[in-house]
Amino acid sequence: MKFNESDLLTICVPTCDQVVILCDMLEDMIPKINRYRIRLLIIDNCSSDNTQNVVASYFDRYERLSYVRLDDRLEKGSLFETALNLAQTPYCWVIRDINRLNADLLSSVITELRDQSPDLYVLNYNRKDTGISSRSYKDANAFLQDLGWCVIHSGSVIFSRKIIDIADFKRYKNTHFFNFNIIFDALARLTEFRVFWSDLMLLSESPISCDNSRNPRGVFRIYGVIWSKTVLALPDEVYSRKAKLRCIRMLGKKTRLYTAHHLKRQRVVESLTPEIYKECYDYIRYFAPGNELRFFLYARYPNKFNKYYRRYHRYYKNTGLPLF
Repeated sequence: MKFNESDLLTICVPTCDQVVILCDMLEDMIPKINRYRIRLLIIDNCSSDNTQNVVASYFDRYERLSYVRLDDRLEKGSLFETALNLAQTPYCWVIRDINRLNADLLSSVITELRDQSPDLYVLNYNRKDTGISSRSYKDANAFLQDLGWCVIHSGSVIFSRKIIDIADFKRYKNTHFFNFNIIFDALARLTEFRVFWSDLMLLSESPISCDNSRNPRGVFRIYGVIWSKTVLALPDEVYSRKAKLRCIRMLGKKTRLYTAHHLKRQRVVESLTPEIYKECYDYIRYFAPGNELRFFLYARYPNKFNKYYRRYHRYYKNTGLPLF
C-alpha cells in the first residue's frame, strides 16, 4: 500500500530536562522535515524545566508539531513503547533529542517508505562500516547474521504499524536490548516480511550534547554477558546458531569494544577487574572469541602504567566530571 507523504511518518522525540538541546533540535529539524510534512511528536518524560513552553513556542512555525507530557516518568523501554504507540501514522521513528538529521539523505527514506512499504527500515545509526550496501531482507536469519547488532539503538529503526501492532512489549519490559528483542521476536512470528537496510548515515549527534552513556561502567556485563544471553535465547527454529554467534561477535568487533585502548579505559573505571573477568569468562568465547588471554591480562593491568588512568583523574580533578 502506498501513502502520501503527509500521512506517512511520525518522528517521536522523547525528552527529559534537556530544554537547551531540545530547542537546538527543533531549530535544526523543522526546516529539514517541512517539505515532507512529517509529523513531529515531542514526548515530555516529566521534565522539571520549561520544556512545555519552549515546544509551544514552535507550534506556529510547524503545524505538524505535537507535544505530549506524561503523567509519570517512564524508564527507557516503557518510554520507547509509549512513543511507538502514540504515533498515528503508518511509520514511526523514535530518535533522541541529541540526534540531528542529514537533510540531503532524508528524501531517500521517504521514497523508500512511500513506494516500497517495508515492515522495518534499518539505518546506519552509529556510522560504522558494515560492509553491506543498501538492500532488502526477507529472511530473518540472514538479517540477524548480517545486521542484528545494528538494531540495539532505538534511532536505528523506523517501525511500521504492522510490527508495532504485533510487538510483545510486555514480555521484554525492563530488559536490556529492548529494541533488538521486540524486532527479532516479531520477525520470528511472521511468515512474510521485508526489512530494508540503508547504509546511509542519516543521523548524527548535536555538538552541544555531553553523553557518556555509550561507555557505561557495566560494559562487559551488558554488552558481553547479557548481550550473548539475549541473542542465544532467540528461537532455534528460526535463527541458526551460526547466525546467533556471528551477531554476538559483530557487536564487539564493529564497535571496537574489545580493543586494547578500550580495555585499558574500562580498567580505570573498574569495569574490568579480576572479579568481572571471572563473571564474563564463560561468555568471552561468544562475544570476543580468541581474546580470553587479552581479557585476563588487562583485568590485572596495573593502573600506574595506564595512561588513561592519569588522564581520567586529571580531568575529574579539573572538572568534577567523569572523562568516560
